[in-house]
Amino acid sequence: MAGEASHNGTTLKEGTSKADKRNAMPTLFRFVVTVAVLAGIAYGAMFALVMFVNPKQAELSVRIPPEKLAPKQSQ
Repeated sequence: MAGEASHNGTTLKEGTSKADKRNAMPTLFRFVVTVAVLAGIAYGAMFALVMFVNPKQAELSVRIPPEKLAPKQSQ
């Protein structure tokens, strides 16, 4: 079958044409490009969240019982 990888890594078989060899991309390079594109999409999504989403600011008060404020007396 023309254009399939042989058992010797990512090289092509002897019967392939020059056009097939020129368009062939090694597997590692394809993986790195895919990971880079996915990382770019994730980075773009995070950047969009930072730029367009404003958090709601509110005052917060928490009541602490007096028992927790006073240290326990040892006997």
